[in-house]
Amino acid sequence: MFLLVGVIIVASIYYSYDLVGKWLYTQKFRHIPGPPVASFLKGHGPILAAAKANNAFLECFCTWVSIYGETLQFRIKTRPVIFTIDPEGLRAIFQDVNNFTKVDHLPNRALFGQRITGLYSILTGGGQEWAIKRRIMSTFFQKQNMSHLYPRLAPLMDRLLEMKIKPMVARNNVIDVHELSTMIFSALPGVLGFDCPMGVDEPEEIGKRINILLDIIPLQLVDIKKIYEGYTIQEALRLKQMTIQMVIQMRVMGKKMVTEKRREMEGWDGRNPDDDLLAWLISANDTAGLTDEEIVDDIMTVYLVMDNMSKQIGSLMVYLINYPEVYKKMETELRETPITSYRSLDKLTYTEMVLLESLRMTPVLLRGTRWLKNSVTIGGYKIPGDCQFQYSQYVLHRNEKYWSNPRVFDPERFRNGVPNVDKMTYMPFLTGPRACLGRHVAMVSVIRVPHWLLMLGVLTV
Repeated sequence: MFLLVGVIIVASIYYSYDLVGKWLYTQKFRHIPGPPVASFLKGHGPILAAAKANNAFLECFCTWVSIYGETLQFRIKTRPVIFTIDPEGLRAIFQDVNNFTKVDHLPNRALFGQRITGLYSILTGGGQEWAIKRRIMSTFFQKQNMSHLYPRLAPLMDRLLEMKIKPMVARNNVIDVHELSTMIFSALPGVLGFDCPMGVDEPEEIGKRINILLDIIPLQLVDIKKIYEGYTIQEALRLKQMTIQMVIQMRVMGKKMVTEKRREMEGWDGRNPDDDLLAWLISANDTAGLTDEEIVDDIMTVYLVMDNMSKQIGSLMVYLINYPEVYKKMETELRETPITSYRSLDKLTYTEMVLLESLRMTPVLLRGTRWLKNSVTIGGYKIPGDCQFQYSQYVLHRNEKYWSNPRVFDPERFRNGVPNVDKMTYMPFLTGPRACLGRHVAMVSVIRVPHWLLMLGVLTV
């Protein structure tokens, strides 16, 4: 009896001490405005959960910004989190990558303990090795190199048309745009040196696997029954193991690609071709002192980010459906403008305006997270170190301070380029050292694919 009482007393003291420590930590942020919490222990969790259930998660932050300003605090349980769309704050986040670091628990680094993109990938990595890789790979992805990459697109499109798309159209009157664009972009690495066993012949198989991973990766930290809802626990465990095996098979495929590419590179003069992405990835990882495992991480990363371009095509089509007058103007320009080279794309001025507005309304990345190491001053508030920062391009692009009628889809706002002086107010591909390396490839592809589909009469709105 005395032992039980003693345990209860010790537990109560520990719990009280823990609560006091958490409360004292929150007091470091009391000078930063923010919405009232649901409760001290739950923070804003119930509020955000309700917003998410109504598909209004980011709209909740839009409302908070309009009330409390561009820099505010909210809480995940008891822990304060800083949210900002202040341009100076965003500049600090994206320029000072040593002070604002990637969080350690990024879900796409592993799935159920099985490695996917690892710690040093060109997208989610950090440290000196990552910096070396990024510096080398930025040369491959620079805008000037697009003239070498562009000629690879046309034969790919023609091949997919004959082998995949025409049969798909023959079977169905209606085509799933996301399925179609996923197939196209899953094939794209195959013409950039990724000699995948499926490659451009079975890109839909790669697309299916990537979509499965992208559906499960964000959910892997929750109860497995929620991931595989509707299945028995035995079936859920079986599906989990099948997913792990799928990742393993994809990594084995990647290792084979690396081995074969290294063998091919032995016959070169030490200079990589301008259009061979895998060769560049191998050289970048070798220079950074990394292994073939990290090269496979980058291969997995490339396939995962291809889905972003597929989604952007889908978003673009939704806007064209809802704004038929925009579609008509864009269709006219596409039909009247012959595209024979990369530089020909410069003639598609209205099409580019439509794409830029689509990216403003629905950015490739809607929000992000960083971890602040040392204290900074943002928006006039001194922010203590050792805290989480969040930002959102979605919220930024809907802020009336920087955009007139921000909720109206209006390509004309880009008639003379990006209308704001501060580039931090428009960043669909982020900016600074962590800007999207493939943004020029994305822009070319997302313009070229609708042009190709419309001209062939495969796609109508």
